[in-house]
Amino acid sequence: MTIINKSNLHQLSTKTRNALMKSVVRLPTAAKQQIAGEPIVIDGQTFDLSLQVMLQLFGPPPNHLPSVTEARATIEAQSPVLSQTPLDDIIKDEFPLTVSDGETIRLRRYRHRNAPRDNQPALVFYHGGGYVGGSLNSHDLVCQHLANGGECTVIAVDYRLAPEYPYPTPVNDGLTAYRYIASHADKFGIDANRLAVGGDSAGGNLAAVVAQQTKNDTHPPKLQLLWVPWVDMSGEHESYELFATGFLLEQAQMRWYTHHYLGDTDKIDTTDPMVSPIYGDLQGVAPAVVMVAGFDPLRDEGVEYANKLTAAGVDTTLKVYDSMPHLFMLYAGEIDAAKVAFEDAVQALKRL
Repeated sequence: MTIINKSNLHQLSTKTRNALMKSVVRLPTAAKQQIAGEPIVIDGQTFDLSLQVMLQLFGPPPNHLPSVTEARATIEAQSPVLSQTPLDDIIKDEFPLTVSDGETIRLRRYRHRNAPRDNQPALVFYHGGGYVGGSLNSHDLVCQHLANGGECTVIAVDYRLAPEYPYPTPVNDGLTAYRYIASHADKFGIDANRLAVGGDSAGGNLAAVVAQQTKNDTHPPKLQLLWVPWVDMSGEHESYELFATGFLLEQAQMRWYTHHYLGDTDKIDTTDPMVSPIYGDLQGVAPAVVMVAGFDPLRDEGVEYANKLTAAGVDTTLKVYDSMPHLFMLYAGEIDAAKVAFEDAVQALKRL
C-alpha cells in the first residue's frame, strides 16, 4: 500500500488538508490498521485508532513550538474538522459587556428556536486554547450542540487572551461575565438559579476558578462541566512525562502556554487558587463532572482535582476516556469515544 508522504500533506491548503483528515478517519478499520501499524499502548491505555492514523499523517513534528499567530490559526482551522455539523434550529446572538478595566468583550448566546424565552437553565461556557488561542468561533459548533442536546441556553464568553492580556485579565473577564449573566438573567431569558459553568482545558481552568470564587454569591453555579481541565500550573504531574510528545498537546507546549499566560512565574504564586484551582477551598462548590482524556499531559491533575472535590464533600463524577487525547470534545462529530463523552455532557446539562 502506498502512503502519501507526510511532508507533502503539510504543503496542501488548509481546506484540502481538513477534507483529507475527515476522509482518513472514515476509512474502514482494516485500512486504518494497515496505515497505523502497531497500536499505541501507554499505561494500560490504547490510543484511538482513527486519531492514531490522523496524527501519523497530519500531526506536527514532536516538540513543535508555534508562534502565537500560528497557534491561534491552527485551532481556528482545525476545530471544526471532526466536530459536529451546524444546527439550523440554534439561534445565536451577541451582547457586548464592559469589563473591569473599561474594555469590551463579547458574550454569544445560543438557544433553540423553539425553546421558551424565559427561565431557561444555562451554561456559561469558556473555550479552551491555553489562554493564548481559541475563540467564540473555534468552539461555536460545540456550543450549538451543547445548547441543543442539553436543552439549555449556552452563553459563551469571549475573554481576552495572553500574551496581549496575561493573567489575571482572562480570569477577571470570566468572573465579570459570570456575575453579569447571573445578575441580568431576565435579559438573557435564563433562570439564575439554574446556572452551570463549563469549559475545556484553559476554559476548564477558568470555569473551576469561577465556581470557587462565586460559591458564596447570590446565584452560584449549580454545576461544573470540566473537560480536560488545566487546574495545576505549579508543576508537572507524571502524565506530563508519559504523554510528553505525539498526542496533540505536548509537554513543551504546556510550558509555552504557561509562559505566555503567567509570564515570569517567579513573580506569581502558582499555587494561588486563581491560577491553579486545585489548591482552592473546594468545600461548598457546585457539583462537578470532570471529563479527562487518557492520552493527555493534563490527565493526572484532572483525576486529582476530581478526587479532591470528592474529599471535600462535593458531588463529583469523574469520567476518564482512556483512548482520547486532549481537546477531544472537538471530535464529537466523527470519533465514537468523543461522541459518548459529548452525550455524557449533555445528559448532565439536562439535569440542571
